[in-house]
Amino acid sequence: MLKQRIKPAVNMIDGIVIPEIEHTRLGRWERQSIPLQVSEDYKEVINEFKNHFKKEITEIGDDTLQQAIEILDKLSG
Repeated sequence: MLKQRIKPAVNMIDGIVIPEIEHTRLGRWERQSIPLQVSEDYKEVINEFKNHFKKEITEIGDDTLQQAIEILDKLSG
C-alpha cells in the first residue's frame, strides 16, 4: 500500500477536513481500526494549539484542563 503524505486541511468553517477514501463499503462516519498516526505537519498544528491552550488554562486558573494537555502531548509526541 502506497502511503500518501496528507497536508493539514483545517479551516474555520469545517475544522479538520477528513479526506475522501475511495472504494470503501463503510458508512460515512465509519473507519477501519488502525494504530494512531499523526503526521509531522499535524504535530506542528497540535503543538501550536497546545501552547495557546496552556496560556488559557493559566488565564482561567482551571488545572483540570491539564488532562487535555496530556492528550495533546500524546498526539504530538
